[in-house]
Amino acid sequence: MKKSWTLIGLAAFAWVGFATGVHAQSNPTEKEIIRALTPHAGITRGLSQTRSFKGARGVKVTGAVKATPSIDLKVSFAFDSARLNNESLLTLDVLGRALSSPTLKGQRIEIVGHTDAKGTAEYNEALSQRRAAAVVSYIVRNFKLDGSLISSRGMGERLLLDKKNPESAANRRVEIRNVTQTN
Repeated sequence: MKKSWTLIGLAAFAWVGFATGVHAQSNPTEKEIIRALTPHAGITRGLSQTRSFKGARGVKVTGAVKATPSIDLKVSFAFDSARLNNESLLTLDVLGRALSSPTLKGQRIEIVGHTDAKGTAEYNEALSQRRAAAVVSYIVRNFKLDGSLISSRGMGERLLLDKKNPESAANRRVEIRNVTQTN
């Protein structure tokens, strides 16, 4: 019995991680991208906001902070550039089809570039921005998406996935966020 509860707990933890965009995948399917970017009611990251109304003795309103639906993709670029590698085009084709789906069409999407910690912070910031812009350019051009709904942003090395290994390849990624509800 203990073993089955452990497996159920692990499965629930994995689902919540997947649903909130915590996971990173190198080759997700179109359905996995759609699922990760679709807002899910009730999914939070364990944060809450509490407000007290002045003069309303003992009345508090508590609301959960909804997690921004997101997914990390492994998108490779030529060394020290924003030129997409052929392998990455396959990943971006899947992303483009997902963003063209009826479920995600019309949603506000933010493409966020991340780098490792090699080089200066300023250089990495600029490189991550160029790379995110290259992804936006590719998917808008090839999938006829509304460019006004898709933005790019570079984070450089500010949000490392592997903080213990700042130069790890795991830190080099492109994050796709559905920011429809946050704008």
